[in-house]
Amino acid sequence: MQSIETFTLNNYSFENGQSIDLYNKALKEIGCESAYYSYELLNSGHDNDQLLQFFIIKSADNQVKAVMPFFLRKIIIGENKTGFYDVSSPWGYNGPFFLKGISEDDIEKIWALIDSWYKENKVVSEFLRFNFFENYKNYSGKALHTLYNVKGNITDWDLFWSNLKSNTRNQFRKAEKIGLEFQFFYKDITEKQVRDFYKVYIGTMDRRDAVDSFYHPLSYFLDFWKNNEEKCAIGLVYKDGLPISTELFLISESTMYSFLGGTDADHFKLRPNEYLKISAIKWANEEGLKYYMIGGGLSNGKEDNLYLYKKKYFPFDNDIDFYTGRKIIMPSKYLEFLEISNIDKENALENLKEGFFPRYRTPK
Repeated sequence: MQSIETFTLNNYSFENGQSIDLYNKALKEIGCESAYYSYELLNSGHDNDQLLQFFIIKSADNQVKAVMPFFLRKIIIGENKTGFYDVSSPWGYNGPFFLKGISEDDIEKIWALIDSWYKENKVVSEFLRFNFFENYKNYSGKALHTLYNVKGNITDWDLFWSNLKSNTRNQFRKAEKIGLEFQFFYKDITEKQVRDFYKVYIGTMDRRDAVDSFYHPLSYFLDFWKNNEEKCAIGLVYKDGLPISTELFLISESTMYSFLGGTDADHFKLRPNEYLKISAIKWANEEGLKYYMIGGGLSNGKEDNLYLYKKKYFPFDNDIDFYTGRKIIMPSKYLEFLEISNIDKENALENLKEGFFPRYRTPK
């Protein structure tokens, strides 16, 4: 345990059910409903060299002020275990979740406390993926605008429909006319639907030759569904009883989030993905949800093709800015690891924006 003035920091590993319960209790106390903080969603990529852990920061009166999940990663260069670590956010949108209404001064004190823990525990650098609740503000490192994320207001179905381009509406009508069937499952999901989702999803990952971090096993989705029935939903489009397009949605904060999905390549021409998304938005509207977060592109710009595809659903809504955080805690060690790795050290401590971070983990 560490303390700084009125705050204390405790560090835990997700070793057993007791620590998971402690984490969930802290999230509840702090008012965090976000599906992106669910342990089962975060628990991907954990191994002996990358340990999933979390901080709980409390005030002097024992009130939880912040909860932060993270990976503590061993720094291994070549085959040499350096004895040092770096910190990375789990995939998704997280970083520290602060108690609503917390002051800027308290946030700065909490970051100072976290940085002090890093120094005492040989953490060289930190890379964070922030959430959408502006937790990047008052960050003690460098917060960088990383992507534009498309978020749409779905409270008025008629307005949403009228804002779609005519060709998108025609794609939806075409899908209906040829007999595609849409089904949405929420709170009544069965293992069969999870398996139907997974079959289409993993086929899409194979086709795209996706990076390893997207190759979740079936057990990952089954575990998330079983422990978060109110935070996950599955949309499926069928052709003659065969699932051909799917998406796993996250439900929280009156928002439906696109998470992971895919479409059978043999059925692209039927436009099942457009049919799925518009049908899912109709469901969310009828359920009283307020927003649909569809995500961003592959690069930080509004000319990105994936961003433009998503933007066609909400051409007039304001985007949400996604930030990442980069921080070097031990500059001399950071430079030493670059030298050992034969990676250019020029401006390495000043230029945190360009290129891979941390630079010593640049893929060969």
